[in-house]
Amino acid sequence: MKLAIIGLDRSGKTTVFNALTGSNKEVGTYGKIDATIATIKVPDTRIDWLSQLYSPQKTIYANIEFIDIPGSINNSSDSKIIAAAREADALVHVVRAFRNENVQHPLNTIDPLRDAAEIRLGLIVADMAIAEKRIERLRVSVHKPTDKQAEEKIELAALEKVMAKLESEQPASEAQFNELEEKSIRSFQFLTLKPHLSLLNVSENEIMSEPTMVLMEKIPNCMHMCADIEMEIRNLEDKDQAEFLAELDIKELSLNQFILQAYETLGLISFFTVGKDEVRAWTIPKGICALNAAGKIHSDLERGFIRAEVFSYDDIESLGNERDVRNAGKFRLEGKDYTVQDGDILNIKFNV
Repeated sequence: MKLAIIGLDRSGKTTVFNALTGSNKEVGTYGKIDATIATIKVPDTRIDWLSQLYSPQKTIYANIEFIDIPGSINNSSDSKIIAAAREADALVHVVRAFRNENVQHPLNTIDPLRDAAEIRLGLIVADMAIAEKRIERLRVSVHKPTDKQAEEKIELAALEKVMAKLESEQPASEAQFNELEEKSIRSFQFLTLKPHLSLLNVSENEIMSEPTMVLMEKIPNCMHMCADIEMEIRNLEDKDQAEFLAELDIKELSLNQFILQAYETLGLISFFTVGKDEVRAWTIPKGICALNAAGKIHSDLERGFIRAEVFSYDDIESLGNERDVRNAGKFRLEGKDYTVQDGDILNIKFNV
């Protein structure tokens, strides 16, 4: 999973990046156009428990790749900045709510609701620039009898739907597409088609304040953190981290909550494969069938799929081992159309 961290200049994007990933990227490097990438393991107590049970040679957690996107995104942004954001599966909108006299806001005042709207508008105009150019070309080429004429008519219809929403300052995600239309514009990676999570970057003394809670309700799909403090805490030893968090009355760093919300935003779940060689977490879209989940592990498993042996993490955790799961009748054989559930443990039987 790739998440791009975006926002207005001086909103604390790099500080958020460091706080979430434990990186030490220099902050305040305004004007740079190179994105920075860091990958973290997704904390999961279920993997920890399964690894203790099976004592595998390898334990592999799911990963999240964070991309720190410099500058603001709009139609005048450097193409490298926009391209880096388009590669992401989802966007993290960093909205500034903190006050710092040494870090002047580019719009001179602190107004999170205005900034959230500015971020959305920047994405809209960036998408408009792409859609407009392609529509102009298609409106000429669709009248030519070529092998691609039918495909181009579908693409044009989809892009005109996108453009209609963007021109009314709405995201492309508000448009309704049929399956062929959705497929025809997938390669454009429109920013306003991507799911997003808003992250309100607050001051230390505003973490649990009433104004912060009010803002959280007004900004869709929003969570909050004091990135500056959390970046400092991430650089401490574990013991010192715990003391600092207790002192600030913070239960835990924001990473776990952020991951949970990111999974929910993207509609993702995890299933597991287990054994003496490897215990591993796999991230898949909610609602995926066993056949496609097998393909996530390896294409041969999908191609030669016979059946899936399935039991749940909850059952093995409560009963203690696979033998007792089987004896309790909790072990199942499922076909290719079985919908994989969060926490399922799969063993794919196949023949190629």
